[in-house]
Amino acid sequence: MSATRRDFLRIAATATGGLLVSWGQDPFQPNPYVRIDPDGTIHIWCKQPEIGQGVKTSLPMIVAEELDADWQRVRVVQADLDRKYGGQGSGGSDSVTSEWMVHRQAGAAARAVLVEAAARRWSVPAGECDTRESVVTHRGSGRKLGYGELAAEAARLTPPEKPALKKREDFRLIGTRVPGPDLREVVTGRAGFGLDVRRPGMLYAVIEKCPVHAGKVASVDDAAARAHPGVRHVVTIEGMPNPTHLMPGVAVVADSTWAAMQGRKKLKVTWQEGEGGAESSAALETRAKELLANPASATLLAHTGDVDAALAGASKVIEAEYQVPFLAHACMEPVNCVAEFKDGRCEIWGPMQMPGTARQVVAQRLGIPPANVTVHMTRMGGGFGRRLLADYVVEAAVLAQQTGKPVQVVSTREDDLRHDYYRPHSFHRLRAGLDAAGKIVAWDHHAAGASRNAYRLDQRPAHLTEIYGMFTANNAALKQQVEMDMQPMRIANCRARYSHLQTAVPTGAWRAPSHNVLGFVIESFLDEIAHAGGRSPFDVRSDIYGTAADFPFHSDYAAPYDPARLRRVVSMAMEKANWGRALPAGWGRGVAAHFTFGSYAAEVAEVSVIAGKLKVHRIVAAVDCGQVVNRSGVEAQTQGGVLDGLSMALYGEITIDRGRTVQGNFGDYRLLRIPDAPAVDVHIVESSEAPTGFGEIALPPCAGALANAIFAATGKRIRRLPVRLS
Repeated sequence: MSATRRDFLRIAATATGGLLVSWGQDPFQPNPYVRIDPDGTIHIWCKQPEIGQGVKTSLPMIVAEELDADWQRVRVVQADLDRKYGGQGSGGSDSVTSEWMVHRQAGAAARAVLVEAAARRWSVPAGECDTRESVVTHRGSGRKLGYGELAAEAARLTPPEKPALKKREDFRLIGTRVPGPDLREVVTGRAGFGLDVRRPGMLYAVIEKCPVHAGKVASVDDAAARAHPGVRHVVTIEGMPNPTHLMPGVAVVADSTWAAMQGRKKLKVTWQEGEGGAESSAALETRAKELLANPASATLLAHTGDVDAALAGASKVIEAEYQVPFLAHACMEPVNCVAEFKDGRCEIWGPMQMPGTARQVVAQRLGIPPANVTVHMTRMGGGFGRRLLADYVVEAAVLAQQTGKPVQVVSTREDDLRHDYYRPHSFHRLRAGLDAAGKIVAWDHHAAGASRNAYRLDQRPAHLTEIYGMFTANNAALKQQVEMDMQPMRIANCRARYSHLQTAVPTGAWRAPSHNVLGFVIESFLDEIAHAGGRSPFDVRSDIYGTAADFPFHSDYAAPYDPARLRRVVSMAMEKANWGRALPAGWGRGVAAHFTFGSYAAEVAEVSVIAGKLKVHRIVAAVDCGQVVNRSGVEAQTQGGVLDGLSMALYGEITIDRGRTVQGNFGDYRLLRIPDAPAVDVHIVESSEAPTGFGEIALPPCAGALANAIFAATGKRIRRLPVRLS
């Protein structure tokens, strides 16, 4: 959640005489948000965690724009977790969306007070004063005062409750390219990531976990581990009922990570493997296909019209099955955290996407009030949904409480890959009925797969987070589906079903959850339909997109769905990619698009397959996220999302054998490498709509565009990821 207008701005003098603009829910507890020092330095606190999505730049830019601040004088500060900021967390690409108006108002209120302070000093009406680059100017006389010169006077004034906001045409900072405030520190290795945290007297820990998913500790012989030089403690950790909060294991705590790792090798642990030991990727696939063969047992998500009758009467019926594997997050910085416990209080330092969740779960596990848990957010070396969970934070907290020392828990790459919370694997059976003109008259989609909701023992339905982006038709009865983030389409006869596949394999959110799957499945199937019906990929999509009037009941949680915007990015991507221009033999282009968390993206992949070897030459992306805050950020997130999606499509796969994850490092869990990376051309739709988030938006269409391009080049359909040409 974010602060509301009722939790609005207040201004108070700081101890140094600076101007302090604060916001929060308690009017008697000022909450620093902007500080202007007497020397004119402006400090802006970023409330959300930075995981590479650029929020530490974009949110302060919004404040600075309305403040009319000189960006060169701005110093961005990462805020700690504090309820005075409202909700704090990064997920669902919603930071800019949810904070847009509040941050604008924060900057505008500060600017209004500075203008009033200058007007009073000059004895002129405030309406005769202008601001620009941290300076207030009186139009009539040309007199000027810097913000720092006005800070002490402004601190004694009351800000307006509804400050005037700038018009879009007056923006001077928003919409430009701005580098990250700590980019130099990142490049030179001086930025503070979780692994960089050090505390006096700190110990280091690694944790041995059961190689079989859902297994537990039966017994431990730790004598040899304790005798290893540098090892201080061996602690058996009991898991929590919700396995995403804490997995069981045996921790070795030592003076260094090396000592802890070497001591761990000497542990003799007997494991209670449980039912998970019988699981394998092959067995899960067999069970999934059994579920798909029995649609009557599935959960009916949405059904409009008479799908079976429409299929029976169609001129042509297209059928296909798709599947995608488990995926690891494979962040460059493995999960880690530092905790210190003293006098009933716990202090945390680490890379967290949801620090509020971390505080709650740590308090629950340690048996202390949440108010006794202090959380400091560090920069993250990747998140992609892995750091939405708090298990690694709780591990550090438990060991700090047990040992009485600050403890840093560190995962090796093998720990990180083999004990991840994976993107759920899933299987999809689709059928479409076409009329004589090749138009879609019926759509039937049955998905079967693992569920992160079920795994984390969520009380909500198992399917809730696994169907983001599935097609649904639109009528008054489908308001419930809107809440499930399904994608409305103008299809008269439309049915969506889901079957839950129970598994002991840990599952969690993975960048653009469910959208990353359905962007491949649905967009590939639409291409099959286009070719079967002899129609262009654009026309097939345009038909079912419809118009805004077709979907009066749909409003995505981030922004209302507007099919014209989705149609526009498809058209732009195809145009910029020179769609229709002849290619050499063995070359092909493919297009795909998706609406994700309020934003729109379409991509065209251009590939060649010569002598059985695939090369991706270029991907052209068109994106629409409303008003762009930081153009550099949108461009970078588009490029990163495309390359991440390409890596997923070409190489990403976690396999299970005897309940164990097979892959353990980048030698067998390959990521996209520099020589394999194509050129990524980014084209941004200029928009006056309110901004929507962008951290995850460019990834979902990539695999579909790639698969469709491979078909254009070879005539071979890719219905299973990762891509296999033979």
